[in-house]
Amino acid sequence: MMEPHTQAFVMAGDTFLKDRELSSAITCYHKALTYPLEKQIAVKVLNNLGVAYKRQGSFENAIAIFQKGIETDASYPAFYSNLSVVYRLQKRYQEALDILIKTVSLHQQFHDYRTLVEFLGFLKKPQEALSMAYEAQKRFPKEYEAHLVLGNLFASFKAYHQAIEPYLNAISLAPEKTQAYNNLGVAYKELGQNKESLEAYQKVLALNPKDSAVYNNLGNLLRNMGDLKGALEHLKYSIALNPDYADAYSNVGAVYKEAKEYQAAIPYYQKALALKPEHTNANFDMALIELTFGNYESGWKRYEHRLKMSELIAKIHPYKTPMWRGESLLGKTLLLQNEQGYGDNIMFIRYVSFFVAMGAKVIVRTRPELVSLFAFVEGIDAVYSEEEAIPLHDYYLPLLSAPFYFKTTLETIPKAFPYLHVKHQTVTLSLDKQRLNIGLVWSSSRTNKDFNNKYIGLFQYKSLFEIPNTAWYSLQVGEDALEIEKEGLEDKIVDLSPHLIDFAATAQMIQKLDLVITMDTAVAHLCGALHKEAWVLVPKPADWRWMQEGDRTPWYESLILFRQVNKGDWSVPIEAVKTRLKSFSRNDKIGIIGA
Repeated sequence: MMEPHTQAFVMAGDTFLKDRELSSAITCYHKALTYPLEKQIAVKVLNNLGVAYKRQGSFENAIAIFQKGIETDASYPAFYSNLSVVYRLQKRYQEALDILIKTVSLHQQFHDYRTLVEFLGFLKKPQEALSMAYEAQKRFPKEYEAHLVLGNLFASFKAYHQAIEPYLNAISLAPEKTQAYNNLGVAYKELGQNKESLEAYQKVLALNPKDSAVYNNLGNLLRNMGDLKGALEHLKYSIALNPDYADAYSNVGAVYKEAKEYQAAIPYYQKALALKPEHTNANFDMALIELTFGNYESGWKRYEHRLKMSELIAKIHPYKTPMWRGESLLGKTLLLQNEQGYGDNIMFIRYVSFFVAMGAKVIVRTRPELVSLFAFVEGIDAVYSEEEAIPLHDYYLPLLSAPFYFKTTLETIPKAFPYLHVKHQTVTLSLDKQRLNIGLVWSSSRTNKDFNNKYIGLFQYKSLFEIPNTAWYSLQVGEDALEIEKEGLEDKIVDLSPHLIDFAATAQMIQKLDLVITMDTAVAHLCGALHKEAWVLVPKPADWRWMQEGDRTPWYESLILFRQVNKGDWSVPIEAVKTRLKSFSRNDKIGIIGA
């Protein structure tokens, strides 16, 4: 039994700690420890004192107390877990990891395994995390969360196929719990198994009809399935259930944005950002909208939120050097890191000259298909494939951050054309000099999120092939190149796809042609960078870089734009292309841009 006055100090300390009056709690606990205490009481007082110091931000004091607690009773688990938390707050990750490993070995409690698995995942140690998750599952086969943690780990690696079984195991152990059903629905959605995903979400709602998060997930699923009306219905109901749900507001905005209904999207993004100013998706999507309307100052700033998105994190995680944020580059080596699509990299490689002007040695790390193309960009010292080891450098920068740091506006877009060159001709192409030789593209990558809006299809170009004095050459690659045979147009179009092994080869072909007609894809950017005449068919509304009006883009001088009048209808721009093309005679190959 404690003495009454000792008990009073302990109870007062507990009350102050609960009320977050930390200085008073610390004083009371220290006072209590000056009296003789039973070991069980002393351990709890030491732990609470350490917690008070931790919450106060007095990390070194907290560490000293937790270490004293371990000396007092090495079997008390809270000392270890709290000590690991303090080390993590100080970013002393190895010490935090060592403590967690010791905790697991000493106490063999499931929650310690779970904490360790999650921390190993945070440290990007996938094999160690997986090994520990399997061990936890083996030691606690009847523990619902042991299977849930393993499934979540696979999902965090985007190994969704492997996440399915652990989630199903968790469900079999506790079919009345909803988390595994929800996570199973997410895994099925990522695998494209929409029917199974829908069934999993419906299981959650059968157990908990007021689960706002699941209505949000279900809305996203329906959005992926093309049911925008159903998506909006479920997302807005999610908001009705939880009016402070920033993700749901952002997702409603995303539905409207994907439908190109920007004015409807903006208020939902604004609400998401009012609730959560650093919301990654809302900031990124708002950036794209602002860039679409030429609001570059705000747009580039918000665009930096993409650095928090999983795709880019995966690219820059291996870097141990600092990201460049405006420091002097005189005598320094800057590595520009590829990101996003081929066209994006072709578009923004123009900024190399800016870094060279700052005194930097510029090296580029990019996708293999772009290595040969970028090798001749003036100012680049060396180009490396992403499949190679990271070369030595002082700073790195994701390429598409360049316009933010150079404060690019519509008036200051770099326009030193051409900024890509073809130095060595390794591809031969026999052309009909009596005709207008035209390259053609009708499809973008099928993995592009906006594929359905951009895709034209070869069949829609058929009327162009009857125009006199024209010769046609396909620059289309991938499975869509097979449309030539499918449409029976082998005698109308020369298929160049076997020669298009990378973008340097494509550039060589483009340089030999008189004109390129394409939709919004990497070839359009390539023509613009080469300062080659090209006519680009763009959807309504157009991607931000093409602006929303006029037949020009401020980003390229050699491109003429042919816009949809009605969303999804390519007949008007194709007819405009046909009319314009008819105006050229076989001898009129020069001056296409200015015609």
